[in-house]
Amino acid sequence: MSASSYTSAGPSLSSNLHPLPDNGSRRSPSHFGRIVDGIDLSQISLSTNTKLQREIVDAIYEHGLLVFRNQSHLSPADEIAFAKLFTHKTDDGDDDANVSYTGGAGKQHRLPNFPSIALVGSYSVQDYHGLTASSPGVYNNWPPNQRAWHCDGLADTHPPPDLTTMRCIKATSKGGETLFASSVKAAELLPTEKLVERFGVHPEDVRVNYKLFGRYKIALVGTHLEEGEGAKGGEMGRNGDGNDVNLAEGTTVPLVIRERRTGKRSLVGTYHVASIIANNSSSSSQPTISMQQQTSLGFQEANAYLAKAWRPGLSKENVYAHRWEVGDLAAWTNRLVIHTATSTKAYEGEERLHTRIRMRSREEDAPMAWKDEGGV
Repeated sequence: MSASSYTSAGPSLSSNLHPLPDNGSRRSPSHFGRIVDGIDLSQISLSTNTKLQREIVDAIYEHGLLVFRNQSHLSPADEIAFAKLFTHKTDDGDDDANVSYTGGAGKQHRLPNFPSIALVGSYSVQDYHGLTASSPGVYNNWPPNQRAWHCDGLADTHPPPDLTTMRCIKATSKGGETLFASSVKAAELLPTEKLVERFGVHPEDVRVNYKLFGRYKIALVGTHLEEGEGAKGGEMGRNGDGNDVNLAEGTTVPLVIRERRTGKRSLVGTYHVASIIANNSSSSSQPTISMQQQTSLGFQEANAYLAKAWRPGLSKENVYAHRWEVGDLAAWTNRLVIHTATSTKAYEGEERLHTRIRMRSREEDAPMAWKDEGGV
């Protein structure tokens, strides 16, 4: 498709949106996510069709997840140009090194001339846009049904990334799916009464303390930890092993948020749970704690709380299993969608390679508690 196709009279995104496909006998949810055909993202940066650009951004926040098919031809510059359509940090300059977050639970190789783009998966590359490297993958020791549900960067970055993109360079013959679920649906299905009855804390009052533990055991369902000790990154933080950990001391994030662009009620979370604090808010219609009190839940109780909070929203019928095809580019907002990788057991001996961009957020785009004043 030529650049001239993207004039003001060019294609409309809505006519190219399709429901998420079923994965074999597994039915996909219809309440979030869309497949996009017939849009060439390499033309976005060259386009004068700002209408199409706005439609793409609006669609991300309407559906949470978009998967653009047939994007094998994209250059690193194309991927960065697409990601920059969305909110991103520019205070320190808009150069490539400052717009993306590459920390997290595992070390990633980055493209030398495009350090905002990381490679993830099990792979070996020779001079791939200047990078020669290999990785055995991060999830080799996972049992087949292990999950690790998370919103990117939540445990070690403030503010955490909003947009994430992944583009498939090499796909496996079986397995290797990424699972997605709507955090809006999870908020709708919150078992609030049961949480208040058991823990004495309303979900809308919850602030979760997260951190990257040095040693930890993820619960099989992937919403929380069973064990955790030490701290990854130690005192080095971003000054030393910054590709791994941005904030070794961790973060504090509300569980129930108001997505700033749309006003949607949603959950954000990650399995790196350390503890919970909860303060009553005067805007609560059902206060659970007096204004003068603060409730704290330690490691065990906090992890039990979040396991119960997330369970309905992550039930099988609410999860989309994306079977990657070469050229797929998935883009999602971490404020409205939660995701997890899956075990490498199903494709042992095969390569799986993706590029990934996680855009740094501006302070004004940080997750906002649902009860906070000034929401839309």
